[in-house]
Amino acid sequence: MRLIKAVLLLSSGMTVMAGAVISPALPEISRHFSGEGGLVLSKLILTMPALTIAVCAPLAGHISDLFGRRKLLLISLFLYGVSGFSGFFLNDLLLLLASRAVLGMGVGGIMSAATALVGDLFSGDERARFIGLQSGFMYIGGVVLVLLGGLLAEMSWKGPFVAYLSAFAVLAMAVTGLTEPKAGKKDVEVKMRDQGNWQVPYLTMSLIYLLVFLLMIFYYMVLVQVPFILQERFGVGSAITGVAISLSAFAGALSSLSYSLIKRRFRYRIIYVLGFGFVAAGYILIGNSLSFFYMLAGLALAGFGNGMLMPNGSFWLMEVAPEHIRGKAVGGFTGMIFLGQFLSPLAMAPVIALFSLNGAFLAAAAAMGSIVLLLLLVPKTYAIVIAKKSCPRDPVQ
Repeated sequence: MRLIKAVLLLSSGMTVMAGAVISPALPEISRHFSGEGGLVLSKLILTMPALTIAVCAPLAGHISDLFGRRKLLLISLFLYGVSGFSGFFLNDLLLLLASRAVLGMGVGGIMSAATALVGDLFSGDERARFIGLQSGFMYIGGVVLVLLGGLLAEMSWKGPFVAYLSAFAVLAMAVTGLTEPKAGKKDVEVKMRDQGNWQVPYLTMSLIYLLVFLLMIFYYMVLVQVPFILQERFGVGSAITGVAISLSAFAGALSSLSYSLIKRRFRYRIIYVLGFGFVAAGYILIGNSLSFFYMLAGLALAGFGNGMLMPNGSFWLMEVAPEHIRGKAVGGFTGMIFLGQFLSPLAMAPVIALFSLNGAFLAAAAAMGSIVLLLLLVPKTYAIVIAKKSCPRDPVQ
């Protein structure tokens, strides 16, 4: 079981590495391709995988329901390693974008298979702890990978693409230690509930999808926009940029690792309120930062909020999604995550043009403040209706 847990955690790290490892190199990549596509296209190098993930993840989830999680994970890890490392050899912007699109197919399969396996292998408090551990590992991986990306980018903008070779080590571990879960070992608690009620809670799942989509729109501003603020306003290099962004990931790891404790005290809706509140406060500091210290404080606050929001959506979905559609439910969740990541720079472009980079973070903080107010104003009766249709064991969400 330890090797299986290691495979699941490292596979989750692969999804973070898809974008985090090249984030510090974005300004250098933008300058290298300045004559081929401009600033917006160079930023799409980071988020292009998200588009194909958003398209392919629901299909990947369905495939995992039909043919098994293990096969999907193995194929996806191989595709990830080949397409990710190919960026080291490519000097054409369009070819690089194409390779990033293929990388997204691999990420979509990895995340769908790995998350569904968590639902198959764990239940109850053990599932909450592992989902928190998984999210924490992803954030810690973000710290290491952003630092690594910054160091490699100091040598060359191509340097960060070497990190994708690590996928083949995870693939070897998965081939050796991962087996397809047997039906008898699946979540008994969920299975018993499904036998009595196979109704799909579309309302609750739609709310979860919407919230994670909005979260990703805002979250990816750190990876896409903050490197430009740091280098333009404070004149720091790629290595220091990596350190600053990794602080946000480290704060996210702390809150993710504490998720099981947070969930014991608060219901899903209140955790969303707290999480979006922390992110909004962090973005206010980033938008108004007059010193590098305030920038770091804002990144830490935002990261702490993001760290409790990600496992909250994943755990809630695992609780409400019937076992017979778990793969498709996770695929849809994955698709919304990465659709938000892909659209983030496109959605922020007109906001930045209108208000500047600083103003964009303040506008995002205002939007998240509105989300917090809406969540607080949701009538208790509405929450009870959602709960009765989705998760009888947790009466008020």
